[in-house]
Amino acid sequence: MNKHQITLANNWIATFENNGEFRMGAEGWSLLLQGPDGRNINYFADKIILVNDDDGTQANSCIRLSSDGVHGYLSTAVDSCWVIDFSRCMIAPHRVSIHHYHDAYDESVAAYEQPAFKRVRQYISVVGRHIYLTFPLTKDEDFPKVWEEYLSIRKRQLDELYFRN
Repeated sequence: MNKHQITLANNWIATFENNGEFRMGAEGWSLLLQGPDGRNINYFADKIILVNDDDGTQANSCIRLSSDGVHGYLSTAVDSCWVIDFSRCMIAPHRVSIHHYHDAYDESVAAYEQPAFKRVRQYISVVGRHIYLTFPLTKDEDFPKVWEEYLSIRKRQLDELYFRN
């Protein structure tokens, strides 16, 4: 099966598509979120969200919704968790792995962390979780630019912490 299509309780459609093998024995699945009013969240359409989910088990359980369906919590199979604001088509990372390679030292460092950016502090509740969000919810189309800004700052910090003489 190359697609899993799930209708969420808030009437958004989550389409998981098999993108093929991205490393030996691991097939990646991307995600497109389509709203009932024609709005989309496209950021995850070229990202690996699920791994080896041929039967759709992960697809059926990786998105939790708030009781009113406004917010969602996406847990991926590749060490990241995201908050989704369906009403405004906004996303924010909650937990991510950041990998940084330093050319001069020929070494790398990885950190699994809760990104904190622009002094954002917000609580969001979804079924079974209370989330303390420290990254701004950002419109889907603007998110890559904001995320790159955060990553450039964070990688500079990692350089100073781990690679400074």
